Amino acid sequence: MTSSANYYPIRGIQDGLDPEKDKLLREVPLRMELDDWFTSKESIHVNQRALFFPAVSKFSQMDPREKLSWFQIAGIHGMPFVSWDEPGAKPETAREGYCTHNSILFCTWHRPYLLLFEQVIFEHMKEEINRYPEEDKPALEEAARTWRLPYWDWALKKPIDGEKRRDYNVPLAILNKIVYIRQPTNEPLVPYENALYQFTMPNRIAMGDWSLKSEDQDLRVTEVVGEEGEIYPATSRHPKVKGADAAKDWISGKQDNEAIIKNMRDWRYKGDKSRVQEYQRLGNTTASLRGAFSRVLGIKKFEDFATKRAPGSGAKKPDEKVHAFDSAENIHDLMHMMCGGGGARTDRENIYYAGHMSHVPVAAFDPIFWFHHWYVMDLCCRISRFLMLNSNVDRMIAIWQILHDDSWFDPNDIRNEDNGTYSIKRGHMDKPDDPLRPFHKEGGQYWTSSDVREVTALGYTYPGLEKWKYAIKGVYDKNKHIDDITERNNKAYGSDWSAVQKSRLTADPGEPAGFQLASMSSFGRDPIDMTVDDYVVNVIYEKYFSPDTVPSQWTNAFRFELNGNPFEIHIFIGKVPDETEYGSGVTYVGEVVNFSTEPRGLGISDRGCENCQIQRANHTRSTGRVALTNSLITRWKNQIQHENSDGGPSVLRSMEPGDVVPFLTSNLHWRVISMGTLVNLSSLRVSLVVGEAKHFADRTKMSIYHKYEPAYEVTRGRRNGAGPEDHLYPGHLQYISPSAA
Repeated sequence: MTSSANYYPIRGIQDGLDPEKDKLLREVPLRMELDDWFTSKESIHVNQRALFFPAVSKFSQMDPREKLSWFQIAGIHGMPFVSWDEPGAKPETAREGYCTHNSILFCTWHRPYLLLFEQVIFEHMKEEINRYPEEDKPALEEAARTWRLPYWDWALKKPIDGEKRRDYNVPLAILNKIVYIRQPTNEPLVPYENALYQFTMPNRIAMGDWSLKSEDQDLRVTEVVGEEGEIYPATSRHPKVKGADAAKDWISGKQDNEAIIKNMRDWRYKGDKSRVQEYQRLGNTTASLRGAFSRVLGIKKFEDFATKRAPGSGAKKPDEKVHAFDSAENIHDLMHMMCGGGGARTDRENIYYAGHMSHVPVAAFDPIFWFHHWYVMDLCCRISRFLMLNSNVDRMIAIWQILHDDSWFDPNDIRNEDNGTYSIKRGHMDKPDDPLRPFHKEGGQYWTSSDVREVTALGYTYPGLEKWKYAIKGVYDKNKHIDDITERNNKAYGSDWSAVQKSRLTADPGEPAGFQLASMSSFGRDPIDMTVDDYVVNVIYEKYFSPDTVPSQWTNAFRFELNGNPFEIHIFIGKVPDETEYGSGVTYVGEVVNFSTEPRGLGISDRGCENCQIQRANHTRSTGRVALTNSLITRWKNQIQHENSDGGPSVLRSMEPGDVVPFLTSNLHWRVISMGTLVNLSSLRVSLVVGEAKHFADRTKMSIYHKYEPAYEVTRGRRNGAGPEDHLYPGHLQYISPSAA
């Protein structure tokens, strides 16, 4: 586990692979979907689990002072804000980790980070083989050599045990405290404590224990203490945010995975009981993860895809083009908040309780972090949080890279100007050959974005991305491969396509009953090409804001807008619920998350990190998007009554802009929540745009979303509502409703 050099060389798992890493058709093992891998009865996967779970357990319990411990590797992402594998390195930006959020390097920096995590687990797995008899070792060595860190496909609906339906879910390998694996003896599978359930500090010491501070380095992560002076030793997901047990849950590590599941799942319209004799067409009233995933894959420009940072951030006018508003980072941030929870303010100054995934500086301590990030990174390459959340991000990036392999860094894009990290100076213009510190290659050089662009060179790929399967006599058939990837993605994530096709086949209001939107399992006849109006809410906001917006009951320590705490922008069609625990109900549609870069809930700082201050001074803006079209179809088909106060339309009469825009003018609302409290975000601008979606009967074609124009009549004049004076779109673009023309 140690290196003779002063650095730890990250190479990925290369055992048994072609040494020519840059071969276009290099064959490498696949990262499997986590549930598929965890439930597989194939002997090679049984052997992999026998090595993996003990390896992860040992990895997590390594001395935090060791460089290759879980504690220190997780700490690279943010806290404790110290150098890693760079002796003598000084921070370029104070009170900041290495992580590159709200940066063009977001996608590429996480890739060698995940590679490091995977490689360390692999080395522990090889050590585990020594516990087995000689006759078992060849099969176990093959299992280890072909193992790759799985990913959690959080955008894919899966079968639900005991039910005849599919839905979003948390992987079984995360849900269970105990897993069953084989042992060196010939006994049946035996129970084993699952280190993925939560991360617990070695010997249950505190993450802020004084033993972590030495003359050379201060590795303490937090000073948060419980009522009896305890400092938390374990990670949490959705800990209790109210009542006497809140601090206890945070300290001991509370895992409310059911809350994650609730946050992920679509809210289905359940019908009006007063109309029980009348046919109900049903459908979803919320935006879906599948639809968001599918839309992001269609983004063409790398900067638009890679970061939620707005182009021309801080300028009065953006470039003469419409920004995508959506991004891989936007979905990534949403999943972080879904897994960690929003938290709530307490009566203790500057402290609030939320899961670790909701805090950038400590997110990587939670095992679920890593599975999440592999998925997003695949979306950037195919489109690619520990093992599961981060794995799926990597996958998302990888998918996107194959679909858009000609798009890379644009040297003229202002979003390449970095706000600064531990290793990047403020104002530096990021380039593909810049070092992705602190990650070293063999030979001592740092990894770069160019180095990690092709995943097969790193020793892995994802299902469906195997280029070698599309070679005829050694020639890669790129077009055929892209067709197959697109068809696979459309079938797995094409909820927009399905909703439009189902709407065509479902009886319109006032017509004889047809198929039910929510239960139709087959279309009955062939789909057709369809071009429909598309309705989207775009939001843009400064990550940090001015003190005049801080609620009066908060202390004056909040010098930024929410002072770096995370917040969520919730979107509604209809009356906003009185309670602030949004997330379900017929009027809730979706949310955009500002993933905190400052650990306000950990009680470390009362002024925010230097990066936070820089972004505030620069008026750095972030963007997000919530698609409304599918939820509007449900409202129209079922003629759902909406309560509004302006006397406008309470029922959506059609999906035509002439009906939708006036309906949304009366019924579209938004609220900002931070730490369970309703707040005013002065920098926020919300706009409704009307565009066009082209969906094809041919599933090898990606849906096209374009021709968006802002409908300012929906938002102008309302608090945080956008108007032409905000210059969010080129001046010549504006939707004018027939009644206003």
